[in-house]
Amino acid sequence: MEITGIIRSLQEEHGGSIGYRPMANLVSKEYGKRVNRKRVRRLMQENDLLSAVRRRKWSDEVYAKRREMKANVPADLIKRDFFAFMPRRKMLEDITYLPGLEKTMYLNTIVDLYNGEILAYCISDSPNAKLCTDTIETLCTAWGECFRGAIIHNDLGSSYISYEYRAALEAHGIIQSIGRVATCYDNAPMESLNGIIKSEALYSRFGKTKVKEKRVHIAEILKAVTDYIPYYNNDRPKPYNGGLSPVQFRLQNPEGTYLVPINSKDT
Repeated sequence: MEITGIIRSLQEEHGGSIGYRPMANLVSKEYGKRVNRKRVRRLMQENDLLSAVRRRKWSDEVYAKRREMKANVPADLIKRDFFAFMPRRKMLEDITYLPGLEKTMYLNTIVDLYNGEILAYCISDSPNAKLCTDTIETLCTAWGECFRGAIIHNDLGSSYISYEYRAALEAHGIIQSIGRVATCYDNAPMESLNGIIKSEALYSRFGKTKVKEKRVHIAEILKAVTDYIPYYNNDRPKPYNGGLSPVQFRLQNPEGTYLVPINSKDT
């Protein structure tokens, strides 16, 4: 039997579930000699015999690029030290989803660890690298080029380790820090902020069940979030800031706060 016939027979026997790699091994056994994987893949493509399950979404080149990006991930420079003495020196960033009736949108937020202020945010219909780079550009447009040497900490999401995002950080002199995969505690204040936004801007207004079940129009969801962020920054009291809002705290302490050493002889 010719190779294509062997492939078709094996694919029918296994319900169309065999990928080209294991298929090459099975064909080699049936054919009696080694058959190259690339040849098997070409024959499967030409005869519409590729696996119907777990088909690869990207090309080999894209997967190789992703492996390279993950192999060169920046270190965790924050290490759960979420205190900052000065404004705009240590920042956190994260994406959260905004579920709506028509579609789901994604909110990417950058927050200052100094006072908890939301320095910049962007919303998109995709949690991709463009959303993250747009947020960096929004940040630097709003505040100017004052972030050189500052640290921004995010998770191991593909958007944050993309070359586009890293290039945007490098262009503005921002140093990237990345937490470990599947460890929410490495970015705990951002997880908390996302929870506050959803609870106070969405759940309290529309009801948690309606929001989670996507029964609220996305336009209403977006308006509620974008109206809430200025309130959060300017008016919402924050115990961490001694009861002041993030902006109030920054205006009262524009140069930062510093530890004052205590002389043991005076105590």
